[in-house]
Amino acid sequence: MSPWTSAFLAVGLLLAAPAAVPAADSSTAARNNYMLRCMGCHLADGSGSAGRVPSVRDSLVPLASSAAGRRYLVQVPGAAQSPLSDLELAQVLSWMVRNLSRQAAPGGFVDFSAAEVASYRRTPLIEVQATRARLLPSAPLDRG
Repeated sequence: MSPWTSAFLAVGLLLAAPAAVPAADSSTAARNNYMLRCMGCHLADGSGSAGRVPSVRDSLVPLASSAAGRRYLVQVPGAAQSPLSDLELAQVLSWMVRNLSRQAAPGGFVDFSAAEVASYRRTPLIEVQATRARLLPSAPLDRG
């Protein structure tokens, strides 16, 4: 085998080999998407801005624990209209429940799925505050 043939084979093997850089796991990707798409309004810790943007610190676990609450979390305009894919939005919502809530996610908490997000996000939520008040009757509008 000529030196040129060996060199071409070596280059071909290097190009065909998988990258040595590990892919980001879904938790890291979800955190990054939260930082890029949600943190501007909800802040780094999810506390929001009183009177403008609800805190999600106290509302995520109760909302994520019911079908109506999960639908609401997906249909909130900032989530439903985000440029994130259904899978990315599902990962962000699941990450938020696990990482921004004051209370731990219940043991039986089921992560959001891309199919669940897809089934909810295409239907606009018109009465955002009224729906939130119905689902979280004890929470003031500027907290969550």
